[in-house]
Amino acid sequence: MKLFLDANIIYSAAKSKLGASYLIFQLRGRFNFQLISSRLALVEAERNITEKKSSETVESFYKLIEVIKIISVDSKQAKHYYKRVIEEKDAPILYGAKQSKADYLITLDRKHFFTNEIKKERFPFKILIPGDFINNLM
Repeated sequence: MKLFLDANIIYSAAKSKLGASYLIFQLRGRFNFQLISSRLALVEAERNITEKKSSETVESFYKLIEVIKIISVDSKQAKHYYKRVIEEKDAPILYGAKQSKADYLITLDRKHFFTNEIKKERFPFKILIPGDFINNLM
């Protein structure tokens, strides 16, 4: 099973070991799923972490990304492909999930990824928040 992670999942997991985002990393081996993200998402998460958080959080971030398969996403192509369903800045996340053939896109961004436009689209993956993914897993 493949999970494509939005930047906010990586950020949240690095920030706290108590949330569902971090638990996804912990359950990875037990349930044999692959974690995938894009270079863009990692850069965004890293920027947010280094600007706002402690050195312990930064260290946690670098440990977490060791287990993530990192892919490159063509932002222009992504924005063109998904321009009618999501804001431009979020299109590379949708496109990355599609490109990586993910089974799930995991995000905390309810505002942009759980809209009526997104719900009408037929993606080859499910979009879930971390807690819902874990509940479905158990």
